[in-house]
Amino acid sequence: MSEPPVRPSRPAERLDPEKVAYWYFRLNGFLQIENFVVHPSRRGSQRTDADLLGVRFPHRAEFLLDHPEPMRDDVSTLRLSSQLIDVAIVEVKGNQPCTLNGPWTDREDQNVNRVLAAIGCLPHGVIDEAAARIYQCGTFEHEGYRIRLIPVGRAENPELAVRFPQVDQVTWAQILSFIWFRFHTYRRQKTQVQQWDRQGLLLKDLSDRSSGPEDFISTALSRMG
Repeated sequence: MSEPPVRPSRPAERLDPEKVAYWYFRLNGFLQIENFVVHPSRRGSQRTDADLLGVRFPHRAEFLLDHPEPMRDDVSTLRLSSQLIDVAIVEVKGNQPCTLNGPWTDREDQNVNRVLAAIGCLPHGVIDEAAARIYQCGTFEHEGYRIRLIPVGRAENPELAVRFPQVDQVTWAQILSFIWFRFHTYRRQKTQVQQWDRQGLLLKDLSDRSSGPEDFISTALSRMG
């Protein structure tokens, strides 16, 4: 009697680096736009796009009815502020070190100027000054706002650190470690998540199935390719 045919195993579902970054910033209270496009002034291809554009308010707190304190965000890694409205322009690299692409560092292109105008968080008369500072050092503060470039990648980039010492580079190990601890520390509050998108559910499933943070980080990195 012949044996039933063996069905090929389904390939492991891939994690999209931009979606992993999205969930990290979302869990830290950032309201976001994905793939924020800077359009040209005339007909033609787009000038550039920001992988993520996020805004976080200084009094953000995810309170729990059965917990004495709000959920802890990743304050040290992201240098989160309790005084400033945080505007983050996030550049995501999957298997590469943290990098800021030319559109965010080439002053002549004026892409930062256009993004600031499109966001609308600064008066028009301040945009050129703000863009100049962001091109120079990657961050700008004005009347309660902090606008900054945040690169995400596999590892910190020493050359980028020399050129932009005030820019906070965020690695996948830091991101995934925070996600694991958030899901496990608040696992009772994170049970009803059916409304999450597919990538968020995959992160939650991998976290639940992992033996610890190192196992989760290793598995997630392998799914990100």
